[in-house]
Amino acid sequence: MPSINRAAWLHVKGEKLQVGDAAMPEPGEGEVVIRNKAIAINPVSNKIQDIGIIVQQWPTILDYDVSGEVHAVGPGVENVQQGDRVVAFVFGPYGGDPRFGAYQLYSVARAEKTKKLPDDVTLTDASVLPVGFNTAIVGLCGPPGQGLGLPLPSLSPEPSGKTLVIWGASSAVGLQSLQVARAAGVTTIAIASPHNFDLCRSCGAAELFDYHQASVVDDVVKAVKASNGEFAGVLDCISLPEDSYKFCIPILEALGGGLLGVLDPQARLEVSENIKVVKIMGMNEMTDAVWDEYLIPALREGKHRCLPEPLLAGEGLESLQKGMDILKKGVSAKKMVVTL
Repeated sequence: MPSINRAAWLHVKGEKLQVGDAAMPEPGEGEVVIRNKAIAINPVSNKIQDIGIIVQQWPTILDYDVSGEVHAVGPGVENVQQGDRVVAFVFGPYGGDPRFGAYQLYSVARAEKTKKLPDDVTLTDASVLPVGFNTAIVGLCGPPGQGLGLPLPSLSPEPSGKTLVIWGASSAVGLQSLQVARAAGVTTIAIASPHNFDLCRSCGAAELFDYHQASVVDDVVKAVKASNGEFAGVLDCISLPEDSYKFCIPILEALGGGLLGVLDPQARLEVSENIKVVKIMGMNEMTDAVWDEYLIPALREGKHRCLPEPLLAGEGLESLQKGMDILKKGVSAKKMVVTL
């Protein structure tokens, strides 16, 4: 019996997802068709659903993080084969081709964005990785204009002599960034909620501060100065005007300026001349080799973890809207995942 595809479609902004039929994809040159087993939900999908950003063509299939089994490979694909357990970054609504959306039974991914998993990494755990890890790599290690210019992570890191501030350290990007920074030999000063301090510390945070405290800006500035490291900048993993910006910008001002990495590509910030805002995007060719050279071996050796831990919204495409609704209300140190 031929395989049948179905998807959770977003037909227009402001509406709920609707599960319906979708074309069964065929892999083209350099493409992989994945039978999805776990799909992670990212906050940007809530923005897309609410206001329609990014979408090139309606209806669309949302999101980017999938894991599952290789169903078919196209010409020229050599890194994976049918039946392999894989995790992949798909292009979601970018480009207007629904084959590349995550919210369906079968997704298409580029071969270079598809990675074979170690046997002891579950598909559910692996699904939390692509967007968080890719954004961390580009944000921390991307060249000027794309990231903060830190060294790439290594399985045997040497001290870099640099100190980094991460605001929102227990978020998906924050927890991946802590681990990437540790593997790059960077000292990290992290800001999070106290109930997530132990988790952040286990990922490499050298010092932790509670963002609820009125003294948090002064405390972070003192910690950076006391570290005696070269200040590398601030990575703001929350990137909200009414929230993190009002703290991250004063931190940089007190330290004489520097780089501010933000996750909102539409951010319009008024900052002094000595502060450079870097708008970070998780889609970048530089991440592909880092998966091969660092992340997959690090997962195999237990040196990197699939974080945040998945929080299961349910099973089946019908559970995706439920997961989006839960995420919109707020989750802490977890990532919403739906299994199939």
